[in-house]
Amino acid sequence: MKRVVSILALVLFVSFFVSPSFAATQKEWTYMVYINGNNNLSSYGVKNQNEMAKVGSNDFLNIVTLLAQSGKDTVLNYVEKNHVTQLKNYGRPDMGDYKQLVSFFKDIATQYPAKHYALIIWNHGSGWKNVGSEIIKGISYDDASGNHITTAQLGTAMGQIKQFLGRNLDIVGMDACLMAMMEVAYVLRGSVDYMVGSEETEPGDGYPYDKILSPLTAQTSVEDFTKVWVKAYADSFNGGSHGNYPSTQSSINIAKLDALKDAIDGFAKTVMAGSFAPQFKTALGTVQHFYYSTNIDLLNLLALLKGSINDAGFLTAANKLEAAVKDAVVANGTSQASMANACGLAIYFPTTSTSFDAAYKQLAFATDCQWMQMVQDFYVKTTAPTIIADVEAGNVNSLVDYAKTANENNREVTNALIAQLNFRVFAEGGLDASVQDNVKSLVTELRNK
Repeated sequence: MKRVVSILALVLFVSFFVSPSFAATQKEWTYMVYINGNNNLSSYGVKNQNEMAKVGSNDFLNIVTLLAQSGKDTVLNYVEKNHVTQLKNYGRPDMGDYKQLVSFFKDIATQYPAKHYALIIWNHGSGWKNVGSEIIKGISYDDASGNHITTAQLGTAMGQIKQFLGRNLDIVGMDACLMAMMEVAYVLRGSVDYMVGSEETEPGDGYPYDKILSPLTAQTSVEDFTKVWVKAYADSFNGGSHGNYPSTQSSINIAKLDALKDAIDGFAKTVMAGSFAPQFKTALGTVQHFYYSTNIDLLNLLALLKGSINDAGFLTAANKLEAAVKDAVVANGTSQASMANACGLAIYFPTTSTSFDAAYKQLAFATDCQWMQMVQDFYVKTTAPTIIADVEAGNVNSLVDYAKTANENNREVTNALIAQLNFRVFAEGGLDASVQDNVKSLVTELRNK
């Protein structure tokens, strides 16, 4: 009798989690959306899920959501045309925990196997930013737990998903702000084929899911699906279903990022060997930037620099980098004039040396690539000459100002400045004794920063 009861309980559990009408047979696509609405976006989660229901699952497509809303239990849903069926109540899990994301994927891929998987992370995103002294970076912010998925954890999650699948995940979509950055895409190497995301902030409406899903057929290739996805998003905010709003969306071929990293290294080496700081300073003043001014469009930066630098070696390196970016960005869509120069991939370039984020050095991209060294070199070349010229004129005000804001984030720039000051003021000499005393005191202060 005990065995019979156990079997009956198992049958009831399985029938609850997987309705008989949703057979666990392999389809072409399983489209799963991790909706972390445990924040001020809560109401938009249901709206987006209803957009999915305008299309619904069919004989080649499964649509599954994990829907979290502020103050409510998180529920797993199977989305059919004009109907959403609740499969399971998860209670109140931490949606900012990358392990919860991995668990969601594994459960759904097991219950709804497919030849291709698209995993959408729905929430706030920040790419890479810093707000005052507080460093905030990542995606899937859960206000209930105070947790979020960091850039490094995103890479870890995708690696575990690949291990589970035995192959790369086809698409990761970021229905979140500011995620189409080289630094973010780089952590997906070797575990994901394509990333779809935005260089700019996204409005609350987010993805137009009905417009994205309705063109999908059983024959649509993975890359072509991402192209449709990008176009649908841009169209929706260019007078389409979501109105008019400055927006960006792009598809990145992750397999191309190793070659892109190599091209960035070649470019960085050329720039550091040259004297192009004035042209960089001008370009950085007009380059396409996004909600956080530290995020700039890489292709637009190259276009501006190529228009102002007539150096054969530089142009060769810049052209190689431009070609590598265009090879990696397989689709790019924008709406409204303010985003006209957004070309699909942003990269981090702090607005001052003192605002450089020391934690950036821990990113995989920063440790593997010479972009960070190039940025620091730019600030050495633009900071030291101005300060030394002022000191030579008997004015230490610019050095005083620098010392007030210097910190561990720009230690490399400070060290280079100290070396140049020591050489000019104490080795070459010839300056007023009071200036030398002031410089000596300020250099001591800088060493202790």
